[in-house]
Order: sequence, then structure tokens, then C-alpha cells
Amino acid sequence: VTVVPPRSQGVGGIGSLSSLLKDFAPVGGVSRLGGQSQPVNYLAILRSRRMAETLIRRYDLLKEYGITDRSMERGMDALAENFAVEVADDGSIRINTWDKDSVRAAQMANGTVDVLNEIAIELGVSEAKNNRMFLERRVNDAREELARAEEAMKTYQEGKRMPLLLSDDARAAASAIGELYARRVQLDIQLSIMQRTTGEDNPTFRQISIERGEVERRLADFPQLGMDAFRLYRSVLIQQKILEFLVPMYEQARFEEQKDVPVVLVLDKAVPAERKDRPRRLLIVAVAAITALLLSNAFVIVRRRLQQFTLDHPDMVSRLRTVLRKQPIG
Repeated sequence: VTVVPPRSQGVGGIGSLSSLLKDFAPVGGVSRLGGQSQPVNYLAILRSRRMAETLIRRYDLLKEYGITDRSMERGMDALAENFAVEVADDGSIRINTWDKDSVRAAQMANGTVDVLNEIAIELGVSEAKNNRMFLERRVNDAREELARAEEAMKTYQEGKRMPLLLSDDARAAASAIGELYARRVQLDIQLSIMQRTTGEDNPTFRQISIERGEVERRLADFPQLGMDAFRLYRSVLIQQKILEFLVPMYEQARFEEQKDVPVVLVLDKAVPAERKDRPRRLLIVAVAAITALLLSNAFVIVRRRLQQFTLDHPDMVSRLRTVLRKQPIG
């Protein structure tokens, strides 16, 4: 059976969330949040112990392989000799299975795809749940901060009995600061997700870390204006901008958590083979014939050498025979 991993998302349901992050502020390589290439992730599942044990139990392979002591280790060793996975240059994955019954061999190959999807969906939902819970906390924190900032600004206006009066330059500065704070939160989210999925050695992780340091430096360069009105306006603006991109990401994570679709697409479904692939009888017959020919030739050569030795050294052969006759038997 030949399957094709989807291009739009990885095993962990990270792809859509990565695209959303990229749409808000492009960062080189953010689409690679899934870490290693997809075929490698699927290969890890296909070659896992969980996959092997599931196939053995589902198709009662211990009985088929004649393993009377019900040893799972021996069953896995036997399955490994009848199970192979190949990755083509185009990224498609070919799953090969062998069995004495061609129908069961095809069922095992197609069943492997079902198990692959089951495990991948389970892992994807688990990762999506972690992302959703993480983003949910960030959204709730941002909403609470926004509510406090708005309440503080309302209290200020009621105390002064007048609206906030800020110059255009002050409003522009507050907007720029708000953009930088929002960008810092976005980078923090990316780093947090990548830390769980790819690790800190990923080149993209290091690139985002450098960008976050640059954002921190730019924030430090802004003058800390002392006007109460400016600081209140800036606080509200910062939390508003943070929520602008947090809420869509949170909704996307909730959607990913509910997804339950196959994660690999079947390109060629396995069908019972028309002729045997194992054992290859023609090859066995050829090897046996060649081996017999070599052994017979070796026998003829050794026999001729012994006959020639007897003719060339009759005295030595005679003494050797005499010695052998005198050796006690037993």
C-alpha cells in the first residue's frame, strides 16, 4: 500500500497553528514548526513497538507464526521479517507486508494505514489539547489585563472629569509600543510550542530567539514617559493588540483539538498478490544448482589430487595405511 502524508499539517496538528502565526508576522522557517519532515514522523510511528503489538494482536500473528509460548518479543521479530517501510523521493510512503495468505497480507498492509491514522490522530489531539490549554491561559490573562487597564483608564477619566487628551505623536508612540509588546508575546508563544515539539537546537528556534532579543532591545530604547494619561492609554492598547492575534490562534487550537480526520491519504490500496513474492523458488533452485555444481567440482578436484598423490608417493601412502591399520578402534 502507498500513502501520502498531507502537506498542510504535521502529525501533531501544528501545521495550521504555524500558518496562523506566520500570517500575523512572517518569520523565516516558521512553517517548519513541526520539526523534522513529515515522512520521518510517520516512520517513527510505523516502526514503533505500539504499531507492531497492535498488528500482532489484531491479526493474531502469534498463532500464524507458530509461537506457542505467546512471546510478544518473538512475535515482533517474526513480524519484522515480514514488514517493510520505504520512503520515496517524492515523500510518499510504501508499506510492504508478507504472509502465506495473500489476502491476509493485503489486509495487514491496509490495516497498517488504519493503525497509523489512529495513533497519529491520538498524538495530534493530545498536542492540540496542550496548545489549546496554553493559549487559553494566555487569552484569559490578556483579557484580565485589558479589563484592569480599561478600569484604570475609566477611573482616571472620572477623577479628572474629562477624556484622555493625547497628542498625535503620543498616540503613535503608544501604538508602536503596543505592536512591539504584541510581537513579543507572539514570539514567546512560538518559542514555547517549538520547545515542546522540536527542541531548542532547531535553527528556527534560534532565529526566533534572536528576533525576540531584538524586540526587547527596541522596547528598552523607548523613553519611559511619565504622563499618567499616556501610560493608561498604552496599557489598554497593548492588551488590545495582544488579543487581536491571540483569539484567532485560540480558536484555531480549539478546532484542531476536535479534528478526527485521517492524516495520511491512501494513494494505492493493497490488493492480494497474483503470484508469490516469497520464497522466490526460481532463485532457490538456481542457488541450489550452483551450490551442487560447485561441490561436485570440488569433489572431483580433491579426488584427482589424491589419486595423483598416491601415484607420486607410493611409499608414503603405504606407510600411512600401515599406521592407520595399527590404530586401536574405540
